[in-house]
Amino acid sequence: MAIMKPKLELNQCFNQLEQKIAEFSQLLRQQKLLAAKVFELPPVEKGQEHDEITQISVNTLEHKVALDKAIKLYNLLFIFDKSESVSSKAAIRLPGALCFSVSADNYQQLTALIDEINKLKHQLKYIVTKASGVDENKRFEFVHDNIHGLITLNAYRTLTYVKSPNSVRFGWANKKIINKITKAQMLDKLQFSYENSRTPAGYQPSEWLEQINQEIRLIASLREPVTLKTQRPVKVQPIARVWNSEQQKQTQYACPLPLLIFLIEPIENNIIIGDLKDYDASNITLRHKPKSKPLELLIPRLNLYRELS
Repeated sequence: MAIMKPKLELNQCFNQLEQKIAEFSQLLRQQKLLAAKVFELPPVEKGQEHDEITQISVNTLEHKVALDKAIKLYNLLFIFDKSESVSSKAAIRLPGALCFSVSADNYQQLTALIDEINKLKHQLKYIVTKASGVDENKRFEFVHDNIHGLITLNAYRTLTYVKSPNSVRFGWANKKIINKITKAQMLDKLQFSYENSRTPAGYQPSEWLEQINQEIRLIASLREPVTLKTQRPVKVQPIARVWNSEQQKQTQYACPLPLLIFLIEPIENNIIIGDLKDYDASNITLRHKPKSKPLELLIPRLNLYRELS
């Protein structure tokens, strides 16, 4: 019976989210569109989720076509609504910017609704990852048994709005997600996998269990103190750089969805919306590479490293 409450909360939260997104989409179409520019990226096909990305071709859409494309993506929450060949494990990205002229009252109404949508998105993720009490390996079943076909990546992804900037320019960013983990935590994780995980494709059950056993022995043999890190590369991401001349400040945003730009009436200056160029990994130059201690790769499948002194 303990799981019934999270299931009910999940459905209630999602129904509210779906309703608020529809309400927001309608309200957005009622605003005065000053400029809109979004950049279509090639979809990730099934089976290509982990392929290395070296080039990305960008297709630019503008004005009402761009607005329609953005609103369609805001409402894309189910796998049934997209091509069968497109992976449901990779979120569809649509960087860009939608710029509206709004009154002070409309600005308050729009941003309050966006804040409410983002709160529901955070709540939905919390229910799935925390409140449900469901193990990470069983979250897929928990979600899809209750909301069949939900694209969780799209449902979790929040909307970003900016008030009266002077320019928005776009680019690409490469980064890594680095997390420290203790020896005890790593051993717990491996032990759980040994007792509960499914056998991955390409392995016999006995082979898989023996591999995890070897990993457990490896970590157990490490002498304390030891610093362990998971260092997972994140695929290249589109970013937006927003400039505000009044504050003399540039802010960088991740840009998987179009930024919502609101210029408060009366408008004194036109906004500049730049372009997003095609991505070519061979042309990327690192401006600054921070110093870090050397690392030794311990478990490739987990991207687990040991920091060397």
